[in-house]
Amino acid sequence: MAKVLVAFYNGVSDEKNPSAMPVFYEAFIQGLDRAGNQVMVYSHAAFGIDFGEIDIQTRDSILNFEPDLCIVFNNCFYDLAEVVECPIIIYEVDSPRYFSNKENIRRNPERYLYFIFQEDSRAILKENFEISDNRIFYAPFFSEVYADTAMEQTTNISFIGSLFYLGNTNIFESFIQQNPSEQERAMMASCLKDLRENPQVTATELIYKHNITSELVARHMDLSQLLMMMSREKRLRVLSAVADLGLELYGTENWGNTYFEDSRLNMSYNSKKVYSIQHNQNIYNKSKIGINVSHLQATSGFPWRVMDIMASNACLVTDYHEDFKRLFGNIPIPTYESELEAYEVCRQLIKDESRRKEIVLQCRSDRK
Repeated sequence: MAKVLVAFYNGVSDEKNPSAMPVFYEAFIQGLDRAGNQVMVYSHAAFGIDFGEIDIQTRDSILNFEPDLCIVFNNCFYDLAEVVECPIIIYEVDSPRYFSNKENIRRNPERYLYFIFQEDSRAILKENFEISDNRIFYAPFFSEVYADTAMEQTTNISFIGSLFYLGNTNIFESFIQQNPSEQERAMMASCLKDLRENPQVTATELIYKHNITSELVARHMDLSQLLMMMSREKRLRVLSAVADLGLELYGTENWGNTYFEDSRLNMSYNSKKVYSIQHNQNIYNKSKIGINVSHLQATSGFPWRVMDIMASNACLVTDYHEDFKRLFGNIPIPTYESELEAYEVCRQLIKDESRRKEIVLQCRSDRK
């Protein structure tokens, strides 16, 4: 048995359940607990910030716990390097681009171990943080969802996820409001196109590659937020395309309090709180299709929901990721490259029940 400290950003809140947390973290912590470990959990609502000096109360609590291992998702917590002597794992959830406390990592890269969910992140960690390859480990996501073949499938398509929040300062809106010239708009457009195709590119690379001579454009190269904006646009386009096929949409509250040009998404949204293993399991099992629309940063890797859908009675439909072949071999996972293709793939699967069921069985074939 080991004492394990786990820390992560928690965007879930439920007045009826103070311990509410996203499905993957629930499964992760349950797994540690079932294996006989003692787990201390720190979850918080701070995303995309650097943490200052640890407060005395938190420091003393950790020291009294005496962890044998610390696991910090996205490095989104106080820097523990000077607090504990045990190993510290930084576990990637989104991308190294969204890690907190990057300078702490650069100052002491060998103090941590790094778990990545996509192989593309290995090069980023080595190049941007000078991390040794022998400290980086590929650790793809997993699922604790299980299929319930007795459940009636009353939903054609379900999606559980967030409408990405752009923050209080929308960097692209700020750029547009400053009345950029035609040349500056063209510069920004070329950078966005490149970023969409290569989400791991750096701002410096974009500025040099596209000869960005405008201070206005260079000042608005906040790639984390631009990626969030384009991922939001992608998610809206794909889900709007399949809405008429019978979409049930669950997730963050801004799905319901934001009006879109396509009102069908507002009409598809169900405000029920959905975050736990049981919530996800029930929704996917009653759905014929579970659709995945990934953040652009998920290049070779993919979100938690992919594994949850594959483990359920729903048929996964998803954008393509390179690690599919490595992890799933020849399973014929239905994929799309555009919103029009997503619509057509879903339409055909709803019509062809035997093919849909065959794909579902193959996705679950290795599940014990």
